[in-house]
Amino acid sequence: GDLAWFDDAPPAGARLFGSWNWVSAEPTPYSGGLAHQSTLAAGLHQHYFTNAAVPLPVQSGDTLYAYVYLDPANPPSELMLQWNVGGSWERRAYWGANLINWGTNGTASRRYMGPLPAMDQWVRLEIPASAVGLEGTAVNGMAFTLYDGRATWDNAGRSLQ
Repeated sequence: GDLAWFDDAPPAGARLFGSWNWVSAEPTPYSGGLAHQSTLAAGLHQHYFTNAAVPLPVQSGDTLYAYVYLDPANPPSELMLQWNVGGSWERRAYWGANLINWGTNGTASRRYMGPLPAMDQWVRLEIPASAVGLEGTAVNGMAFTLYDGRATWDNAGRSLQ
């Protein structure tokens, strides 16, 4: 089963950074009534939160997930998810081109997960917690990062093992 950390709103107490654009259409959210959409921009851009009042506990063997919809008219070159633990953002997974040079490629601080997912449909991104060094931690923030283009994000959490 899945443990959704947030859907339709950031976790309680979260401090938001960047532009959080909540949409109910174009695309229709994957779950619930709202999804959050990145701004349309060239180059590196993101929105993120820290200080969730109830952190996401990650256990050994868990898989993290997030739903994403890539805009086919404005595809990104790279998409990245980042998780904050104890003030550190050194846990990242990315898809597509290797254009965001945060962390060390091939390690938990910047783990390649494959090509960009399919465009114009909701896709579930899955990241083994072990691949990004999150087993046995409590995540208190998450970042939704793009290089170019636009994406819409929805339900995120972990699959229970």
